[in-house]
Amino acid sequence: MKFALLALCFTYVAAVPIKQSETVELGHDWASIKPINIFVEPIGPAPESPIGRIVGGTVATRNGFPYQVALIINNSGFCGGSIISNQWVLTAAHCIDSATSVQVIAGAHNPSTTVNEPTQVRIAAEARTVHKEWNRQTLSNDVALLRASEIPITNDGISAIQLAASDSGTFAGSTATLTGWGRTSDASNSIAQELQVVELPVITNAVCQSSFGNIVQEQHVCTSGAGGRGGCNGDSGGPLVVNGIEIGIVSFGSSLCEGGHPTAFARVSHFRNWINTNSGI
Repeated sequence: MKFALLALCFTYVAAVPIKQSETVELGHDWASIKPINIFVEPIGPAPESPIGRIVGGTVATRNGFPYQVALIINNSGFCGGSIISNQWVLTAAHCIDSATSVQVIAGAHNPSTTVNEPTQVRIAAEARTVHKEWNRQTLSNDVALLRASEIPITNDGISAIQLAASDSGTFAGSTATLTGWGRTSDASNSIAQELQVVELPVITNAVCQSSFGNIVQEQHVCTSGAGGRGGCNGDSGGPLVVNGIEIGIVSFGSSLCEGGHPTAFARVSHFRNWINTNSGI
């Protein structure tokens, strides 16, 4: 599971209603749905791994990550996200800053079909809130929220994830879990059909800066890319989790997913007050 991200121009949108008439569909043309991503070219060689080598990810246990959702943006873009309540989904700003319609697919293992997907639910997002200081030039404040009328978090295979508190530590040295439907290798040209999972060591921001420079700030948390591990195209907006608590939102990485460079995430603890102010969570 890997991701690359494509930097564009500055955009800001907040508390914007989303059309619902085009979103709850089963017949998406999945061949035309492409990841919404941004990437940063590394400034130096990939850092050495702080622990042993693990290559790539594996297919996740079906319904093993009930907080994970797939997002279909404007019927053509793909990102991940996480359920944080019965009305709110947390994702990356770069995924939805220009969205006019978003379908939230919850309880899914293979979001491209409803066959053998008894827990899958498709929900139209009603509105989006993007951090007012989100900036595609600096990739800062890459956090956003989607509101839905009702996310059935008591259903089988669907539940909310707990968020890191604002006073949480750095998590450096912890082992984190990343899930998503992003590309599984640099040779792949499409998102994965089945949900993928990979265990990643959290590294210090100083180590992360050796790859990406000062674009990595206190508001970020990073994981090691040693062994070709990390996010790739299609994982954007998805959750990074430590001990059942979401600590990061997939933001950016190198254009070569398997190049050994870190994956950078928006640090949930840094944005905890913003999330609470805008969602009540």
